[in-house]
Amino acid sequence: MKRRHRSFLGLAGVGVIVAALAVGTAAAGSKRSTSDGLGSQYDVSKAGNVTLTLWWLGNQEVPGIEKWMAQTIAKYHALHPNVTVKTVVESTDTWTGTQQTACKGKSGPDIWYNWAGTWSLEQVWGGCTVPNEDVLSPADIAHAPNVAETRWNGNTWLYPLYRFIYPVVYNKALFKQAGLNPAKPPTTWAQFIAACKKLQAAGITPIALGLKDGFGGEILGSATFQKQLFSNYNALIKMVVNGNFISPLWKSWLQKLWQLKPYFNNDVNSITFGDGLGRFQSGKAAMVFGTPGVQATIADMTKAGKQISVMKPPVFGKGAYANSLANTGNGFQVTSWSKNKEVAGNFLAYMHTPERLNALFAQTGNFPADNRWKASQAKRPTDKLMLSWLAQKNVNYPANYYPTDLDVNGNFVVFQGILGGNMTVAGAAKTYQDVITKWRKLHGAELQNYEKWIGK
Repeated sequence: MKRRHRSFLGLAGVGVIVAALAVGTAAAGSKRSTSDGLGSQYDVSKAGNVTLTLWWLGNQEVPGIEKWMAQTIAKYHALHPNVTVKTVVESTDTWTGTQQTACKGKSGPDIWYNWAGTWSLEQVWGGCTVPNEDVLSPADIAHAPNVAETRWNGNTWLYPLYRFIYPVVYNKALFKQAGLNPAKPPTTWAQFIAACKKLQAAGITPIALGLKDGFGGEILGSATFQKQLFSNYNALIKMVVNGNFISPLWKSWLQKLWQLKPYFNNDVNSITFGDGLGRFQSGKAAMVFGTPGVQATIADMTKAGKQISVMKPPVFGKGAYANSLANTGNGFQVTSWSKNKEVAGNFLAYMHTPERLNALFAQTGNFPADNRWKASQAKRPTDKLMLSWLAQKNVNYPANYYPTDLDVNGNFVVFQGILGGNMTVAGAAKTYQDVITKWRKLHGAELQNYEKWIGK
């Protein structure tokens, strides 16, 4: 079973922003609506006959969601016969480039899917989309706390529909086979390393991972290691603006990664992230680091008779985010060239109605990114655990706060180099520093937007 993440993208389109569009256009990209209401409050009947086009990634991102969307559109059309919604499933491999081409020509969909953080904001800085506040009511926005991931220049820029979460998933039977207590998984870094040693001694691969396509580097780096260094995301954004990536702080998590190297499969660079997940699913490894679609993975394995549970990534850092479960809310944006922005906003709000949120969870297993969805609907023990951790501390996915260049040319390269090669901690730190130094020189407009993000 293949699971995809926001970084399942062809490198040709990643991180490219048209310089002529980058500075200041987002704030001026649309005018405030003068309609009587927005979002759920908008009177769709006065719009006349409207056709909305929505581009997204469908089941590639969330298995089962295409059926949910078809049902949502049918129900919406029954309520509003004057509105037709057409969807186009794009390829994850070329998605960012497809968006940028549409933006450059100011033509394409009324609504498109996006990931949170810089993935959405880079499109904002290119003048491609309008803020939530132009198309949704204040109440609509208030019910989606994950909008904070794209709060920039006084507005929010993505309306998240569901949350991706990043636990460590483990096979309880293999833990027991190695003499570990599956009811008490490791919580500290020392305990985690000790558990890996026991698993290895029992002839069990402790952790399954594939890095051939690079994406596992982002998921591990962001959701397990890098989040432990910070107590707020302004600190991470400041690292992008003028931070030192060869500092002891940044090296501290790289040292932990180096320590963990012996406990992965020895062919990490030869298999994809999906292949690594498949090894865990087939019982050939004791643990896997969480990925989008993790709830469906757990459900499938449980149905197959495997005993599965989850843990938070082991703690080694002292930041406020160290002992946490990272998550991110992904969803939709209304494009700046849409001629039906208010109708598009109303459709986005409809996707967040309680009945549709309940159906989303029931059909995909993903947690809706809306506080009107009642967590009591989750019955699986792993879901209850993860929801309880998210309720204790809402920690956003760190990779949402740095440039895609730092992801692709930093995380991808470093994880392949350390876990599948001979890269040292010092060499890895230098790789990050070289990438960010080059990015700062070439992306002055984006750098100014980062500075604005933290109020510099």
